[in-house]
Amino acid sequence: MGKGANSTQKRRSRAMAILFWMVFLIVILLLFIINLPLIRSTLRSTRLVERLTNTPVEAVPETEAPPPDAEEPPASQIFIAPPAQAAEQPPAETPGTAAAPDGVDAVSAQETPPVSTETGRTPIEESMPAARERVIYFVKIDNSGMVLTSPVKRQVFVSDSPMLDALKLLLQGPTGSEENQGLTSLIPDGVRIQNAHVTGSTAVISFNENFMFNEYGAEGYIAQLRQIVWTATEFPNVRDVQILIEGRRIDFLGESIRIGRPIGRDDL
Repeated sequence: MGKGANSTQKRRSRAMAILFWMVFLIVILLLFIINLPLIRSTLRSTRLVERLTNTPVEAVPETEAPPPDAEEPPASQIFIAPPAQAAEQPPAETPGTAAAPDGVDAVSAQETPPVSTETGRTPIEESMPAARERVIYFVKIDNSGMVLTSPVKRQVFVSDSPMLDALKLLLQGPTGSEENQGLTSLIPDGVRIQNAHVTGSTAVISFNENFMFNEYGAEGYIAQLRQIVWTATEFPNVRDVQILIEGRRIDFLGESIRIGRPIGRDDL
């Protein structure tokens, strides 16, 4: 009888302990639900979540002037068609503050991050590098074998060398989706830019020796020059391009394509 009574007493004590903790947890949960609006308001006012999850980074200011409309060059004499004219980039809309719409209370409207009156960007946007649209040129070969130069728009992060950034993107070739549209590049594999700068209105670009060997002959040489020259002259301060090989000026690319002087769009 003594052992049975002790066992019954232990079961009752265990049940009472479980019941106590269940009641305690229910009370805590009820208190949390009742004070949930106050907790949300406190988090918004202190911006604790933003401080824990976001570290602002100073955005690079953009000083580059927008590129002008691409000019359509005349048809080539070696059966290479002129490129399609690059579409004019629409002006970017400046974000601003707006009043809360009907049906949205004041608390919900305050969840929208404030917009800087100086930059027109939210704190989250200011923490990311600025980007702008650039135009680079690939080629498309139609059913008759005609080589067409086609512009492609890409988003590029703003830097101190925007022309070099655009040319490096060009050397990477088209993306998978662009290849599905029939776009390709006739710039030889292994071509690398050693140096690039602008003197006056001429972009001086030095390539490695791979730039001198194009398996498609004269049409391939002209196509690769068009890709380089038209990408570089998308910038308003560049009128023509001087091609260098390993830092040296050479007279011809292939057997008859003259590159000893600066080349503009009208020369190709």
